[in-house]
Order: sequence, then structure tokens, then C-alpha cells
Amino acid sequence: MLFPDIPEAAVWAIYFAPIASFVAIVAFLRSRPLLAGRITIAAVFVAWLLAVWALDTVSGHDGESVGFASHHWMSLFEFEVDLGIRLDGLSAMMLFVVTSISLLVQIYSTGYMAGDGGYARFFAFMSLFTAAMLGLVMSSSLLQLFVHWELVGLTSYLLIGFWFHKPSAAAAAKKAFIVTRFGDFGFMLAVILIWSKTHTFDIFEINEAVHHLPRAVVAGFVVGLLSGAAGKSAQFPLHFWLPDAMEGPTPVSSIVHSATMVAAGVYLLARFFPAVHAAPGGIQMLIAYTGGFTAIFAASMGIVATDIKRVLAYSTISQLGYMVMALGLGGYPAAMFHLFTHAFFKSLLFQGAGSVSHATNTFEMPLMGGLRKHMPITFITFVIGALSLSGIFPLAGFWSKDEILLDAWKHDKFLFAIATTVAFMTALYMFRAIFMTFFGEYKGGAPAEDHGSSHDAPDAHATASTDAHGGHGGLHESPRSMTFPLIMLSIPAIFFGLIAPSGFFGELMEGALDPSLRHFHFEIEPVVLVTSTVAALGGIAAAAAIYYAQMPSSSMIRSRLGPLPRVVERLYLVNEIAETGMVRGVLQGAGRGAALIDKYLVDGAVNMAGYATRFAGDMLRRGQTGQVQANTSLMLIGVVAAASTLMALSGGLIERVSPGLLDRLMP
Repeated sequence: MLFPDIPEAAVWAIYFAPIASFVAIVAFLRSRPLLAGRITIAAVFVAWLLAVWALDTVSGHDGESVGFASHHWMSLFEFEVDLGIRLDGLSAMMLFVVTSISLLVQIYSTGYMAGDGGYARFFAFMSLFTAAMLGLVMSSSLLQLFVHWELVGLTSYLLIGFWFHKPSAAAAAKKAFIVTRFGDFGFMLAVILIWSKTHTFDIFEINEAVHHLPRAVVAGFVVGLLSGAAGKSAQFPLHFWLPDAMEGPTPVSSIVHSATMVAAGVYLLARFFPAVHAAPGGIQMLIAYTGGFTAIFAASMGIVATDIKRVLAYSTISQLGYMVMALGLGGYPAAMFHLFTHAFFKSLLFQGAGSVSHATNTFEMPLMGGLRKHMPITFITFVIGALSLSGIFPLAGFWSKDEILLDAWKHDKFLFAIATTVAFMTALYMFRAIFMTFFGEYKGGAPAEDHGSSHDAPDAHATASTDAHGGHGGLHESPRSMTFPLIMLSIPAIFFGLIAPSGFFGELMEGALDPSLRHFHFEIEPVVLVTSTVAALGGIAAAAAIYYAQMPSSSMIRSRLGPLPRVVERLYLVNEIAETGMVRGVLQGAGRGAALIDKYLVDGAVNMAGYATRFAGDMLRRGQTGQVQANTSLMLIGVVAAASTLMALSGGLIERVSPGLLDRLMP
């Protein structure tokens, strides 16, 4: 512990600093885009400094909650709403990750987004997203967390659809927003369920109360949490929005869809890990196998993707599956450690993808090749990120991935086999991307698109910026504003895993849990170590043989696999099933059914009421013709009818015809 304990006001300032930059840009700086970018960087830098202070404070408390009191906001009968900060090992780590990645992404964006007509709007959205994510991880109340959860969804929608004039970007934003709503609906039900049983939103109190609630209630609550996590963290079957979300600018992919937003689902399960631990064993296995299946399912699609950002998107889904699997197996420290290291090297990889597109005007790897000679910084840093993601010793990903594999080895050998296979596949698709992008001969890239209409990459507006070589003629390294974050992100991608043997990180994370759930101690299992290393090196060797040495060539392998490659390229028909089957089939079918009900039932009832009224009016109208003769005739008919009735009643005619009828009618 290097500094005194951080005061509560300073922790709140972490949250309000990016909000202040958002308000300043929207209110005053829309016509001064360069200043908008600098204000955002300054605000996030302040938040980062305070997040480092918060992490130092929590480390001095061994990861346990610092103990800030909640603040009462409103009451409505029994509905009490408090707002506050939960600062412990888990939230402090997330504050550090979010502010660190956000700061470097903002710097990177000044070069990547240079010349874009929505430059100020971009930084306003990024400020709001950062604030939403910070509010989510520091919330002490489940309701407060849920509000920021939805705000994260809104800001991600705005960022994915930032280039809204592109139909593909607009469609991707809507897809992400709608698909995640399915998961969020389950999360909302979980919030309602737990409040109805505990009458509190306080996260600490809920985690304490789950031990005294019926198992069915705990199971329903955890399944609702899993639903929300599956949507935000793109777990099967709600995974298919994330690859399409790559339509947004690459800085968006780097922060929103690799390091922070998509980690929100994993964070949610980790924050309520006591509830997950208290849930029936079947629920825990459901979580573990959802993560395991998602990991291998997404990895298989990463092997065949040709868009470098989509390769990284499938990698993100796969690695998030690793984390979810670990949480289901009880490996809370391992999942959080992998979230921690993954944030840095995956953000590095996305920024590397943006850097190569800056030079080639495309994300399609078959149009690249030979870039290592022209973009040495991008090449070296991208390889570092790929090695870390593949789990090569001694980089950060090696340590965090092996902790997850160790938990799988201890608790479920089948999931261990799946996780090891995923390690092989991860190395294969990452070095496939490296060989296709940086080796061989340059394939020419793609022509720059017009910035004013439908550009797909920064290259369309890159002419507005100046690179390190002073121009944009031919291939070039990216400007310093883009290469500096790459170099900085390489440092944690290499070294952050080295804290694992000390056990510091695991103990810091477990400080957020009840003492009865703290079991972490660092250990090495030789079988796991050897198996994971062989799998990773095997994946690299396979990629080199196929995509570098062409022995055998990828086309030969493809021809021998029959229809399988085409099925995988079509994403196992999940998009067709989801979009054509569910959206067009179910929703449009439901729409047609609703139209029929509206036409024949609702409109029919209204029309019948009208017809009946008209018919009655016609009948009554016929009795009021205004003719004296008709009125006189009807009057005489009435007089005769009345007289006949009186005679029948007074003469006893009815009693003689039907004895007792009057008594029955009028008892």
C-alpha cells in the first residue's frame, strides 16, 4: 500500500470524470472536435489515476470491501432504493482495467478517427460508455447495476452504429441491441425475483441471503443472471450479435467488444459468485457447459473467418466461454485473472487489426500479406498479443489460461479436453491470421472509400492524418498516436501474468468473497502445463505448415473435409435459424396472426356492433314514417291488443287454458 486510503469522493470522481467530458462535448465542443478528443483523454486519465489509487487502497485491505456506506435515494411504500459504491478486490480490478483500456483507446482514436465528420460525437459516446461501465462495476446495489447495465447496452448500440449511414452498421447495431435484450429480460426477472424474496437490492446482503432462501429461488435467480451474462458476454445461443458488431470503428471493437462491455456478463456472475456457488449443482454445470461449448463452437468459426476483426471477435467469444466455464466449475480467481489479462492482449490485437486496415483499406486477410516489412511495430506487437492469447510461456495468457485448465482438470476431465482443444484451435487461427496478414506477398489491399458516404475503415479518412513517414503513399506504419497504445498494451500482455506465482491476484479477488469461499492457492500441475503448452505449440506449427509452408495447402484440406467448411463458414446456420426462423418466421408469423385477429375478431366485433345498431335503427325508423294513416293503424292495433289482453286476464281464459300458469309466472 503506497498511498493513504482513498476517500469516497475520489471514488465517485472516477465515475463522474467521463460524465463531465460527455456533458462538456455535447454542450460546448461539438464544433471543436480536436478539443473534444483531448478533453476525453484528460477525463479518462484522471479516472485512471484515481482507479490506481483505489486499487492500491483495496490491496492494503487484502481485497476486502473498503466499507463505504450507501446513500438513500427514494422510498415508495416497501420499495427502498439506495445508491452506493462497492469497492473491493473485484471492483477495484475492474476499475483499473476499464480506465486503462479506455485511456489507451482514446489516444489510439485520435489517429484512427482523424478527419471523421463525427469525431466529436465519437468521443462523446466513448465518454458515456466509459462512465456506464465504471458505474456498473462499482455499484453496491443490484438495481444500480441493472441501470448501468442497460446504459452500457445503449452506448454500445450508439457506438456500433456510429457510421449509421452504412446499412450494415445500422443493422449490426439493431441486431446487438435486440439480441442482448433477450438476455436482459431474464436478468430483469432475476432482479424482480430476488427483491420479492429479500426486499433488498444491496449486493452484499443478497449474497448473504442466498444461503437462507429456497433452492428453487436461488436456482431461478442464478439462471436469470446467466441469461443476462449470455447476452452481454455473447454466450451460446446469444452469441451471434458480436461478430456483426465489428461494423463499428475499430476503437469501439477494442474497448467495447473485447475488454469491457462483453466482460460485463462475466463480471455479473463473478459479483454474485456466492449465489452461483449456492445454486444446485445442475445449475453450476449448466454454466460450465455453456461456457465450454461456446468456447469450442466460436473457435471453430474463427478458423475459417477471413475478416481479421471477425477472427478476433470469435476469439473473444471463445475466451469469454473459458471464463464462464471456470466460474461454473468454481474457479472464480482463475476466471477473473483471465478476464484481467485478456482485456489487455485482446485490445492490443484489435488495435493491431485497425492498424493494418489503416494501411490496406481493408480487414480482409486475403487482400493483405507481406506487411511485416512495412509495419514492423504493428507486426511485433500483434505477434506478442497472439502469443499471449495462445498461451505461450511466459506471456500473460499462459498463466491465466493454465489456471482455468487446472480447474477443469480438477473438476471435469471432459471440459478439460474441450479447453485443451480450444487452446490448440486458438493458436491455429491466430497464427493463420499472422501468416495471411504479415507474411508472403502483398495482395494489393482495397481502394479507399469516400469518407463522406460509406467508408468502412479509417483509411477513408486517413488522408486527414499524417503518419510517421510523412505521407500515405503506399504501405506505411500507422501514426504515433496509434503505435504508442500498441507498445503500451504489449507490456501487460507480456508481464502481467508474472504476478500469478505470488498468489497476490487470487487473494485480492477472493477478498470480495465470504471467508468460507476463500480457497485459492497457486499451484502447478505438470500434466496441465505440458498438455496446454503442447496444444498451443501444435496450433502454431499447424498454422505454419498450412498457411506458410503450404504443406498441405488449405485448399487441399478444405477439399477433403467435404461440406464441413461451408457449414462452418455459414456459422452453422445459426444466423439463418435466428434471423429467418425466429425473426421472420416466429415474429412475422405472430404478426400475421395478430393481423388476422385484428381483422376478423376485433374489427369483426366492432363492425357487428355497427351493423346491429344500424339494423335496429332501420326497424325503428320503419315504425316512425310520419304518415297519419300508419300511426292511426298502429294505434288501433295497440288498442286492440291491450283490450284483448285485459279480457283474457279478467275472464279467466288463461286459467282455463293452462291451469296454474299465472301462479308460476307470478309466485
